Amino acid sequence: MNRIILAYVPENAALAETIDHSLRRIGIPFEHTAQQAPAQITVAGEPVLWLITDNFLKNRLKMGGLLETMQKMAAENRLVAVVADGTDENGNAIPTGIDRMAGMLHYMNFWQNAWLALSEQHQQAQGAEKDALLPELDAVRKIANEVGEVINLLRENGFLNWNQLLANDFAVFFQKFDLQDWHGQYKKIAAQQADEASAAPLQLPEMPVSGGLLTPEPAPAPEAVQFIETSPEPADEPVFESAVTEPSDEISDQIVQQSVRDAWFWLERGHIERGFDLFLSALEQYPENEWLRNEHARAAAQFEQPTAPSPVTPTPEAPQTGNQEAQSYELMGDMAAERGDYLFAKYCWDRVVEVDPAYPGIYRKLGLMTVEHLHDYRETAAIYLQKALEANPEDAEVIAALRQDPSAPPIPPAPEPVEHPAPPSTPKNSTLVLITGATSGIGRATAGIFAANGYRLILTGRRVERLVELKNHFEAVYGSDVLLLPFDVRDAGAVEAALGNLPEQFREIDILVNNAGLAKGLAPIHEGRLDHWETMIDTNVKGLLYVSRIVSQGMVQRRHGHIINVGSSAGKEAYPNGNVYCATKFAVDALTKSMRFDLHAFNVRVSQVSPGHVEETEFALNRFDGDAERAQIYRDFQPLKSSDVAEAIYFMATRPPHVNIQDLQLFATQQASSMVINRSGR
Repeated sequence: MNRIILAYVPENAALAETIDHSLRRIGIPFEHTAQQAPAQITVAGEPVLWLITDNFLKNRLKMGGLLETMQKMAAENRLVAVVADGTDENGNAIPTGIDRMAGMLHYMNFWQNAWLALSEQHQQAQGAEKDALLPELDAVRKIANEVGEVINLLRENGFLNWNQLLANDFAVFFQKFDLQDWHGQYKKIAAQQADEASAAPLQLPEMPVSGGLLTPEPAPAPEAVQFIETSPEPADEPVFESAVTEPSDEISDQIVQQSVRDAWFWLERGHIERGFDLFLSALEQYPENEWLRNEHARAAAQFEQPTAPSPVTPTPEAPQTGNQEAQSYELMGDMAAERGDYLFAKYCWDRVVEVDPAYPGIYRKLGLMTVEHLHDYRETAAIYLQKALEANPEDAEVIAALRQDPSAPPIPPAPEPVEHPAPPSTPKNSTLVLITGATSGIGRATAGIFAANGYRLILTGRRVERLVELKNHFEAVYGSDVLLLPFDVRDAGAVEAALGNLPEQFREIDILVNNAGLAKGLAPIHEGRLDHWETMIDTNVKGLLYVSRIVSQGMVQRRHGHIINVGSSAGKEAYPNGNVYCATKFAVDALTKSMRFDLHAFNVRVSQVSPGHVEETEFALNRFDGDAERAQIYRDFQPLKSSDVAEAIYFMATRPPHVNIQDLQLFATQQASSMVINRSGR
């Protein structure tokens, strides 16, 4: 018999039974999967009703692999999510808020803290216990990285709240599952059985699968019930939107405060329409909030003036809670630093700076920690320390670090910022650039140089929050036109869904930078880990192929385009323990040459940049599975920087149309080959 899969966690069994008991009365069969992981319930053609609650979003079993499963189901149009209150151990309701940044941040913090706690446990464990914790550590890290993307997918796909599901005798359920013909029958039977709590389920004919959703098959009704021969009465048209159950007062205050901060952020940067749209959206949801109304009135009065707005200062009526998002990231950074995870601490504190550049003491923390523990970021440390000194000119510890105190590693003067002026002919460039793996390292630096020069951008990556940061920054500083596509290049279905359904104005991609790639592990072939090998092959080779196949089709049709593959010196010469990583980069080298043969007749250029060691990336951190100490591989020589490679890519992309730089290999001055490096100091 065909079925609808009902996915939930055991704590929410009562919600699942409410749905099951109500809808089985007309023969709709449900398959309960409270004890199964997402990957175990991915059955071809089976629609799934997901009960998303606070319990679900904090459940290790359900969150593991959830993103990949939901992406697949969303692409197949068989994902239906219902957001409802969770429940605590005493049976009290726990609001599930995912429609604003405050809610998303709550679950991101939960899993990041879980990963930090497990990391500490792993560091303290010994022998077999330590080895046994490693798979769990990897799994929780993956969830922490993906939970923001899961919530973003739910918001983009559209979800229902519990009241919407129950409204009008489950009208929205019947519409979403393409069962409108059953709704009238359900309403008639529900009325007949309103006082018969123990009524047996009615036996209706099986429902075949059509287009991935259940649809009723015309058949005579059972004799026990006289169905109406005419068409069933139509259901009210539900609105599918990102709505959740009524939040608590505390969550409501967070939502209002975040809305006001977001609105002022855009207003101050000249995006007037966007800022007032945020105000109006918040006022629709919270019309009685006096502070919100006052802030809206103040903004309206201020932006009627012809002069530029003055910096915003909190009014006396404003809640004095500070920037909660910045505070959360500071706390996560503090915890990471205490555990010795200095790269993750830097990431968290950098987020504080991006959220609130004037956050007290944050540059001091960043500067001193980077000097002491992250020797590969010395130039960055100098910038942090100088900014810290601007805030407190008498800080002796900061002064000592800047004066190259013998107790601290030497720090060169902060480099002058590199200006990337827009092309002289026009302040904007209509050329559209797609960059994979744009959330860090070379991809992030490449996005920056193209944005600074006025190019339009499509940025992809797995970490939604980092993509949003880039978009906000590029729009505010450069006025860039940016489209975000959060997906994993390893997922062919996700690539197809994202690139096959681009908005009209983003369909004609001129330049593709295949940057997404990584190394995992550094071990001889007989000791290599299969999961490391599969990750590298899936990302470095298959991911490049998935993206190139779709994008190149449009370039061939238009007889115009440029594909730039980010290879590696490891694709030119192998080195000990590099086996599979080197193989994937040799594959990139061969693919680049082969693609050039295939595409040159269509006026499509194909290039490759192959750098040696590059700092300011997460390459080493990924290779050593987050082990920050092992990742310190550049402390005794000066490698390339991510910006160096980005400038090379930009140079290749901006040559005249008749010029194709086929291959560009670059090393730092102290590196002569993959294995020959002058490690006498930086």
